[in-house]
Amino acid sequence: MDYAYVNDAKDQLGLRLALTMGVPGPWSQAAKYLFQYKNYPFIAVGQKGAQENPELFAWTGHRNAPVAVYEDEMPRVGWYEIVMLAERLAPEPRLVPASSAARAEMFGLMTEMASEGGLAWQRRLAMIDVMRAAITDPKARQLPDTLADRYGYSSDAAARANEVCTDILAMLAGKLGAQAARGSDYFVGDEFTAADLYWACFSQLVAPMAEDLNPMPERLRGPYTAPDSVKIEPILLRHRDTMYQRHLSLPLDF
Repeated sequence: MDYAYVNDAKDQLGLRLALTMGVPGPWSQAAKYLFQYKNYPFIAVGQKGAQENPELFAWTGHRNAPVAVYEDEMPRVGWYEIVMLAERLAPEPRLVPASSAARAEMFGLMTEMASEGGLAWQRRLAMIDVMRAAITDPKARQLPDTLADRYGYSSDAAARANEVCTDILAMLAGKLGAQAARGSDYFVGDEFTAADLYWACFSQLVAPMAEDLNPMPERLRGPYTAPDSVKIEPILLRHRDTMYQRHLSLPLDF
């Protein structure tokens, strides 16, 4: 991914998308794929994970990524806001179902993946716990300590994280199983939606793809991989692989 500096991008027209550099952060990867799938052009702006990012903060009021800035509209940082911006800017191919019942189903699944307390949030708590235990040099603890502050880490919350992840993964696998029984390869209905896109990205936090497809820093591959106590049904990874083969580009680019 070719990244622009904040000061070079902020006065440009169109869509600017601040994305985390160097790691397959699921929120950033999903935001990127939303617009790539819709063939909507954007300027990728580099954000450094777990750092202060003063230029990005001065521009958008946010230090984390993703941040979507379209023209002179307010910055959008929540995954729901970014999905709806993509749908407005490029209605086709659609990623949000037309019917209210299907939309409610899709956004409910995505909430369990991407919102506070959801799968990725819980995986971050568990990863922070692993990293803090592995690092003994206080000078090297900037990353886990910064993440701990941002994600409300506590040892008690981390102790519960794997159990919550297992429950969410079982729910997602059950949904895919029910869909397969009716002849669909997708989470909702019979077409590719944002739920399928987000699972493909967020699955990297429990079972990263191989090095040739996900060339992430090796020091993070262990923390990104869920422990054996977190059960990942094969249907979840089959679905992930199918979505990349049919709809999303590989290898991951960050």
